[in-house]
Amino acid sequence: MNRVNYIWKSLFGYLTLVLLSSILLDYFYSSLAFGFWFAFVVTWVVKTKQFYIDKSLLPFFIFTLFSFITIAWSVDKPQTMHAIGRQTPLFLLAIAGMFLPKLSNDIIKSIFDRFSVFVSGLSILLTILAIIKYYKYGFEGFLYYHELVSPLELNAIYVSYIVSFCFLHTLQNSTKTLLVKIIKLLVLGVFLIMLSSKMILFITIILSALIIIFKFKNTLYKLMAFGLILLAIILVLVFANPIKNRFISEFNSSYKEILKKRNFEKGRVYTGFEARLLQIRVFKEIMNTPKDYVLGMGLDASKRQIANTHRGLKTPTRFHTYNFHNQYLQVFAELGLIGLFLLSVSLALALKRALSAKYFLPFVFISMALFLSESVLWRQRGMLFFGTLYILLFIIDDNHESKKQI
Repeated sequence: MNRVNYIWKSLFGYLTLVLLSSILLDYFYSSLAFGFWFAFVVTWVVKTKQFYIDKSLLPFFIFTLFSFITIAWSVDKPQTMHAIGRQTPLFLLAIAGMFLPKLSNDIIKSIFDRFSVFVSGLSILLTILAIIKYYKYGFEGFLYYHELVSPLELNAIYVSYIVSFCFLHTLQNSTKTLLVKIIKLLVLGVFLIMLSSKMILFITIILSALIIIFKFKNTLYKLMAFGLILLAIILVLVFANPIKNRFISEFNSSYKEILKKRNFEKGRVYTGFEARLLQIRVFKEIMNTPKDYVLGMGLDASKRQIANTHRGLKTPTRFHTYNFHNQYLQVFAELGLIGLFLLSVSLALALKRALSAKYFLPFVFISMALFLSESVLWRQRGMLFFGTLYILLFIIDDNHESKKQI
């Protein structure tokens, strides 16, 4: 019986690894991988007759369910119906998490170890392709931000989210030899810098420093690690490069103009902070009734209002299709205070749980920080990555440490 149980858990580990890896590929592959993964979970749960509901995942499940229920009062029902299809994987992940058997820390860490190897390999491949394009066309932009991951039609911010997690996991948990660990950290660290996501870079540096302080016991290793971080920061800040320019440009933000000006001149350049501050202003202008504040406008039903408000402000056309670029604001606008409360409870429970499974703390902190600048759960890659890691956090078996890995 134990042997059979181990085989099922090992298969789950491999399928979860495939699912996580597929997130960085075409949407077709991630959808296919999720379909196989969920079918396996249903089969496993039925076979083991594991029908006990993990109540700690109930707030997250209710949050996903409530987003569907908003169709009843949505101000844009066709858009909400379309969004329900998009959000279904998050709903199914919540259901799966409530019924999944417990897994040992060793199995979950092994999934993350292997995933970080895959991400490292992909980072090397994309870097090589970027260098080739740079030497062929002489355009430095190929080496940074969205252009760096354009061969796979990826978004640099969501790739940064995943790379940061893998980097921090390797820093604190990798079971490989020291040499392999250093190589992975260098590859992931350099690639993360090239991706140039300001929020992710900042939170990664802070978390790395905390891991080095509290996790590293050897003083020499601490000094070496801090030295590498300091060297990377100096190189970025001293020499002219797009990464430095992206940070410096934020100091040119005009907060009063963004919040008060009635319309904007054509051709105006917006910093990242200004664009997000503008979305906060848009939020204030489209929330008109007590019902909007309590129940929200409906899942994805804010799109039309956002576009209309931007047209009135005469902002660039690309802004008309933006979401709020803030998960908390997105939920508040579309699911109201009820949805925001459920999301907050879900994150608070994740943080509490991660305090006893500390290798998940970087994931929780990165997610909470990134939610301030991106509507992560409203995008397939963000939804699958967050949802998968979220339920893994809650299916850890605290009372059993398997000596075997997947």
